[in-house]
Amino acid sequence: MRKRRPGRKAAALALAGMLALSAAAGCSEKTGPSSASQGNGVPPQSQTQETQQPQPVTGKITVYTSEPQDLVTDMLEDFVSKNPGITYDLYRSGTGEVISKINTELETGSTDADIIWFADIGYINQLDQKGMIRHYTPKGAEKIDPAFNYNDGMAWEVRQIFNIIAKNTLKCDVEIKDWTDLTKPELSGRFAMANPSYSGGAFTTLVGLVGPDGPGWSLYEDMAKNDVKFEQSNGNLQTKVSSGEYAAVSVVDFMARNAQNEGSPVETVWPESGAVMIPTPIAILSTVEEENRAACEALMDYMLTQDAQRIFVEQGYIPVDPSVGVPEGAPAVEDIKTVKLNIEDFTQNSAALRERFAEIFGE
Repeated sequence: MRKRRPGRKAAALALAGMLALSAAAGCSEKTGPSSASQGNGVPPQSQTQETQQPQPVTGKITVYTSEPQDLVTDMLEDFVSKNPGITYDLYRSGTGEVISKINTELETGSTDADIIWFADIGYINQLDQKGMIRHYTPKGAEKIDPAFNYNDGMAWEVRQIFNIIAKNTLKCDVEIKDWTDLTKPELSGRFAMANPSYSGGAFTTLVGLVGPDGPGWSLYEDMAKNDVKFEQSNGNLQTKVSSGEYAAVSVVDFMARNAQNEGSPVETVWPESGAVMIPTPIAILSTVEEENRAACEALMDYMLTQDAQRIFVEQGYIPVDPSVGVPEGAPAVEDIKTVKLNIEDFTQNSAALRERFAEIFGE
């Protein structure tokens, strides 16, 4: 990780006391090459070359993310191969640890992060309310569902993730059609999920399942009685359901699908009452140094290109651009049923939800 950049300190301290004024001021689009000169005269050769050959974008980006490191690295490597004047640093951990890192850095007045990409829309919204998010509309945004644009350019969904159920077909003969089936006595001690205290996706799942469309807190109370197991990450869940250590798990759809496509005895179950769509938006911090701002915008633009969207499909994700198709084994987007998420629960009720979860499981 690069050294702390002292030039950010004053800016971040000032922003911490503001609302989103700096975000609104910082959403100007990149300007392109100057248009051809007016009149009948032929423009000078130097101007023609400049118009035809715009200067490449340069800069350095630091990305803080909770997404799988190998998959994010693949994306970033493709991005810099197309933008050789840009370099990057990457910090990856669980959503909770990424947020803790940012908060710790902000206590000293600055953070090294330029781009944040993780599963906590509520935290990103809190940063936005402090003026710490740079609103930006990527090129190509008109091709995607407006629902993937959070708070007028605050953050953007660049592929879709859903929390579903996966079971090992060799170890699980229990019929599983919906979330409540996970509390059957036959699955006692044999079902696992990610810990909401560590995983942003697991906390989002909690928000959805205890909400008005879900089975409510009784599901978690019954799972506690049924000796549910916890893992820190979805990656662990994928590995352990594939091996048969767990009969069934609650896991993100692309991991279950990838395991199945790679030959593991894993079956993907889309719950009848609805999967949980996990917001994992990407955003630019307003504390980005000016010389790196264009590079951050270029990365946001890249994420919505067909090249990037196709890479997401290859990685097993359902893209936000419907023109590139879906991965092998994935349902059509219009056939996916989801439970409704109340975004206010992320920003206003997060602490209370976490406290209730801790009461049930004694954490």
